[in-house]
Amino acid sequence: MKGKKILVILWTALILIPLFSLRLFQDEMLYMIMSERAFYFQLPPRSSLVFLLTSPLAAVNNVDARVFLLRLATALVTLADILLVYELSRRRFGERAAFLGTITFLLSFVVLRYGSRYTLEPWGVLFILLALYTLEERPLLSALSAGLAFAARETWLTTYPFMVFYVWRRRRGDFRRFVAVSLLPVAFNLTAIYIISLHRSPLGYNLRALIHCGFPEILSMAWTSWIQFVVAFPIQLAGFVFAVYVMENRDEPLLIVLPSVLTLNFVSGFLLNGPFERYTFGPLALMSIYSGYGLIKLYDAVSRKAPIVGKMSLERWVALFLIFQLLAFNAAVVKLSSIGANGIQDYGYWHDREVFSVLEGYGSLEDSFGGTPHPALLGFEDWTWADRNITGVLNISPDWLVTFRSWVSVDRGALTSGAIEMWTFGPYVVIHARQEGAIKEYVIPVDPSSWRRW
Repeated sequence: MKGKKILVILWTALILIPLFSLRLFQDEMLYMIMSERAFYFQLPPRSSLVFLLTSPLAAVNNVDARVFLLRLATALVTLADILLVYELSRRRFGERAAFLGTITFLLSFVVLRYGSRYTLEPWGVLFILLALYTLEERPLLSALSAGLAFAARETWLTTYPFMVFYVWRRRRGDFRRFVAVSLLPVAFNLTAIYIISLHRSPLGYNLRALIHCGFPEILSMAWTSWIQFVVAFPIQLAGFVFAVYVMENRDEPLLIVLPSVLTLNFVSGFLLNGPFERYTFGPLALMSIYSGYGLIKLYDAVSRKAPIVGKMSLERWVALFLIFQLLAFNAAVVKLSSIGANGIQDYGYWHDREVFSVLEGYGSLEDSFGGTPHPALLGFEDWTWADRNITGVLNISPDWLVTFRSWVSVDRGALTSGAIEMWTFGPYVVIHARQEGAIKEYVIPVDPSSWRRW
């Protein structure tokens, strides 16, 4: 119980409290827009369970309340993920292993960065962890949870067949009922996606992206991403691998955890952006169930051969490593970020608030907007998302452009002449064309090859 209390305290300090001051990410804003539309049953062509569950929160008129309520819901789900990882590990290996594995999960890059933000990964993980937690005592509830994991996040579809095979090996008597119950949400979700637009769904564009890249490029990106994976999660990976090595019954880690890790090769976001993006949240949670046990066994083996290692407890070694890793990763983000991120968690909601204030104060419902999703959160309908394709947005010559300062340069003469007006808030720049076509004429995009996504 002491370990669980420490985890809750750390969650409060590192996940709950920061949610009110973290800068909005573009994907996070897009999810908020989808959730708001889901309140009126305007569903996107993707797994929409999370959007439906949170739609009452997204329908709140005040934009700040909407952001914080959706983030609070996700932070609570992240807490549930943390406690489930702890309980699943404690059942198998005891409290010490459970605490070590769970704290490495909680203090990982992706949990600190995305555990407070409105993203889908913590929700999908919740259902897959519930499926494992209830499998022995309530197999039908486990089956429902396994199916709902895909309804919450598309990436779990690749793990679902392995979960079914695992049940066939472990609980042969429940196999048929498990398949029947779990297939209901899977089939319903696939049907809904197909009816809305399979082509525009994550399943569709992931497949097109992989085909477009070709095998040599996929291999190159995968090689780079897996090297970064080792750098991002060395202690979790070492613990998991050694746990599998020393365990007698390897069915669960090999049939459920390992496939969830390896199928990242079919997620274009992982291949393009690497393991520091949110896509590794789920596989890391599953690995952490076993990593604490593996670290204990690895520490015992190493300390027998190198007694100097045993002069300090494993808990202290882990604490020192995690502190060093957090310092190193924060420094790396500050150094490498092209948009001016100030650390792993990237604080700065006050800058988003300033962007909202300008758009609310000077924007008109008849104006056209391009760039980040800030205008859409405020209800402006004529809006085009740029992501990194600034050139594409400039070609439509919007009245307003909201983007990152480092992604564009502006003709200073246009500011002097009054053709455009500009505000800068932290990493953002807000540009308003006072003359028709001024943004297209006077704003120049930065070379995309120099961009890094953080």
